[in-house]
Amino acid sequence: MRLELKSRDLTRVGLSNAADPCWELASSVRLLLDEEVAFGWWRRRVQGRLPESFPVLRWLYGSGEVPEFLLPAGGDLASGLAAVLGTQPDRVRAALAALPEPRGLPPWAAALRSGSDAALSRLVQALREYFMVALAPHWDTVRARVEVDRQARIQALADGGVDGLLATLRPVLRWEPPYLVTGVASPGTPRRTAGVLLVPTYFTVQPWIVPGSAGPVRLGYPAAAEDPRVRRAPHATPRALAALLGPTRAAAMVLAAAGCSTSDLAARLGVTPSAASKHMSVLRAAGLIASHRNRNTVRHSLTPLGMALVDGASA
Repeated sequence: MRLELKSRDLTRVGLSNAADPCWELASSVRLLLDEEVAFGWWRRRVQGRLPESFPVLRWLYGSGEVPEFLLPAGGDLASGLAAVLGTQPDRVRAALAALPEPRGLPPWAAALRSGSDAALSRLVQALREYFMVALAPHWDTVRARVEVDRQARIQALADGGVDGLLATLRPVLRWEPPYLVTGVASPGTPRRTAGVLLVPTYFTVQPWIVPGSAGPVRLGYPAAAEDPRVRRAPHATPRALAALLGPTRAAAMVLAAAGCSTSDLAARLGVTPSAASKHMSVLRAAGLIASHRNRNTVRHSLTPLGMALVDGASA
């Protein structure tokens, strides 16, 4: 993906003002449909609890570009769902025209394509049911992670202007003026922009774009767990953590707190890459780390459970 930002676009670079429930909902559904290993701890908790209407969400969110009316900007869940419910029928019809036929889905899914008010009401109910099962139990963590990211980006903007802000988006996005570049393809990449609204997102492992019909495009990216301007050295391994997990896996947990690749981990631990990968597999199976692949590199970070364990052992 290469998103060109011309001089007029750079005067209209913004940042979402809080975690966005509708955006996180869309991102999390896309995450469930991905075959990557990221957020395995969350997938295991959600599996078996998804509402019966989830196949409709798979149809809506899994066919490439997410229909824009499902992503009302900002606000809380109630206002977002109210905005979806208030979408004009012709806009719903236009947004869903390119989706495949909803075969095997309940009749109300097909009725959505005609802009039916009753079907739209049923969709809002499905969105609320999914949010309560999949996101509500983790919403405090989502808000906290997004706020950490927001504050760091705001400070980067104050210190270095828009150029400084965009530079902090590495490694998931590279600022190579006049382009924001990532190795991940995005079906929503617009041909032209009118500014960019940056949307730090908890439930995602890669950037994705929603072109705006009017105003700036929205660019979601993984929210950083700590200030992205600072590359911190890991703390010493807490003794309590080493006693629980063993010294090597405890050290791996501390390294993962700052984010690391398998090769980085192997080099820092003084083990082979295959041994490092095995340690990560054990920690991932325990729900303590999340891993995602970007081309030939697998990167690891702590899950909320892993962060709580490291923080508790360090206290």
